[in-house]
Amino acid sequence: MGNTARLRLLVLFEAMSRDALLNALGHASSGSAGTAISTAAVYPLDLVTTRLKAQRHVKSSKDHPHYDGIISAFKDITSREGASALYSGLGTDVGKSVVDSFLFFGFYNYLQRYSRHPPRALEELALGSLAGACAKAFTTPMSNVVARKQTQSEERTVRQILADIYHEGGLLGLWSGYSATLVLTLNPSITFFVNRRLAKKVIPALEEEDIPIAWAAFLLAALSKATATALTYPFQTGKTRLQLAAASTEAEATDDEKEKKSDTRDRCRASIAARLRRIIEGTIFGVIVRIVHREGLKALYDGLSGELLKSFFSHGATMFTKGLLHRLIIRLWLVYSPQMRRRLQKR
Repeated sequence: MGNTARLRLLVLFEAMSRDALLNALGHASSGSAGTAISTAAVYPLDLVTTRLKAQRHVKSSKDHPHYDGIISAFKDITSREGASALYSGLGTDVGKSVVDSFLFFGFYNYLQRYSRHPPRALEELALGSLAGACAKAFTTPMSNVVARKQTQSEERTVRQILADIYHEGGLLGLWSGYSATLVLTLNPSITFFVNRRLAKKVIPALEEEDIPIAWAAFLLAALSKATATALTYPFQTGKTRLQLAAASTEAEATDDEKEKKSDTRDRCRASIAARLRRIIEGTIFGVIVRIVHREGLKALYDGLSGELLKSFFSHGATMFTKGLLHRLIIRLWLVYSPQMRRRLQKR
């Protein structure tokens, strides 16, 4: 192979790499911007559903009243704490969501380069799960902060909450609920899987009927997210419990374990049993089993209607905004990229 042929291949390879990078960056930027807008829009509903998930875990009191449903929670929070309480932790959540979405779309589009085109169903689900797991590894500590901000009536800073979590569970305590996150990575995977399958069948038919594609895309994205949310909701409830469990796990020691402390051998056995129990209960599956055993199967679905409503509007708005911004970013790049290259060459 001559030098000219090698040079052409090198230029072609660089162009392909640049296009792939631009595509991934465009998806990541537009996706994170869309997520920020939708997160802020539905945040009060997110806060209410989080409290509904956690209320069986937190004993009813003046600071933690019992809510009978979404409407009851909205009325009680606004009357007791003021309307501003519905936005407690909004800034932290938007920041976390932007980083989370940017990383997810970035990892997802980058990993797609190494899959067959088009990817098979199971491969597509695996790509989404892996991208979600990578993204959540960076954002789980902030997710725990948001959960506590949403369930505490007392206003505390991010640094104070992080210090509390570290004091209760050490460094690993900052990643409480990550085991649930690994399961919940199926949520975006199922969402994209359902969305793509529906889009392939529905969009072509709508184009023939001359129906606006933007609204169809919104409804398909929202319906896909609602489907994924309904399937994975028990794990979302378990995750919320894990995020709030660090402060209460030490108080759950049984009377039998306390009585065994008089004897050294029995105390060692109790200690080993307690450690094993904490390890099992510290996983998402242990939490779900405990919830079903103590509170019944219905407790896993507390706040489901609010979560479905939030998911419907949130993901629909995210994908709608993402599509618009992604096309804008690509067009701006195509317009200004040649001019930028010329300026650099002149220098």
